[in-house]
Amino acid sequence: MLVSDDLDEVVDSCTKTLRPHRLSMRGAKAKLATRLHHVPIGHLSLNRLRYGGNVTVAPFTPEENNFLITLPLHGAARFHYGSSQSDVIPGHGAIVGPYREFRFDIDDQFDQIVVRLDRRQVETVCASLRGIDGVAPVHFDLSLTDMPNFWDKLLEAAVGLSASGALGHPRLFAHLEEMIIETLLLAQPNNFTSAASACGDRAHSRQVRRAIDYMRAHIADPIRISDVARHCGLSLRSLQAGFQRDLGVSPRQWLRMQRLERVHAILSAAEPGSVTVTDVALQWGFLHLGEFAAHFKARFGEKPSEVLARPRR
Repeated sequence: MLVSDDLDEVVDSCTKTLRPHRLSMRGAKAKLATRLHHVPIGHLSLNRLRYGGNVTVAPFTPEENNFLITLPLHGAARFHYGSSQSDVIPGHGAIVGPYREFRFDIDDQFDQIVVRLDRRQVETVCASLRGIDGVAPVHFDLSLTDMPNFWDKLLEAAVGLSASGALGHPRLFAHLEEMIIETLLLAQPNNFTSAASACGDRAHSRQVRRAIDYMRAHIADPIRISDVARHCGLSLRSLQAGFQRDLGVSPRQWLRMQRLERVHAILSAAEPGSVTVTDVALQWGFLHLGEFAAHFKARFGEKPSEVLARPRR
């Protein structure tokens, strides 16, 4: 964590954690009172940043290698990106890409959460959603007025995994990052919105069955639903519509139910002390442990820990 009033130290720390930039003070008597808390999680990072002074942030290099998603908590700022500008206040965030010139005019009360996403990862996940192999620039609308559905739980899961030191499950970090990016691509308008969300052909029941077979074969692996759709030759929306029609649930809900059954079987058979609920949940792809426990109890009527502690016959 950085706490500093030194401009050079602040620029150096923010360059390392976010992106290279220039920082200038606005006003003859302007001072810094910067606080930066940085949580790296694989390729992405979560950051809480307050400059504590009236500042302007400008680019140091013409192109960057990351996207910055700003979620304001307090105060106000005006963001410029390319030809767009947006007033950034609580409830109205912003997404700044890596391709165009930017400038942030920030007041001394501005406090923000900044999610840093790797440019290559965003472009790769977007290509997967579109069902193609090549990558291309992704241009989001600058203004972010609504958080994508499920993002808060994904970010909470990211922090939880990082804090728990789940280094024994490195694929979970990559899978979580992909889910965060995929959710953002589907929720926030961008230059590929129409292509990524197009319904395409209607899913046949045989394609739904093929999706089920694919997910069963990879039940313990991190699975991206867009990859399941691609395997079946469908758009993501068509696959979702097919599952709702044939099974009454989404592909992700179906997958969760299957994994809950496997976790329950393992906990029911395990001797107390031989496994932990956390390890089994992570093994079967449950990234948000609080949500996992809630779904488990709703499905089986008891907590995972109670199943594990129950005497074996």
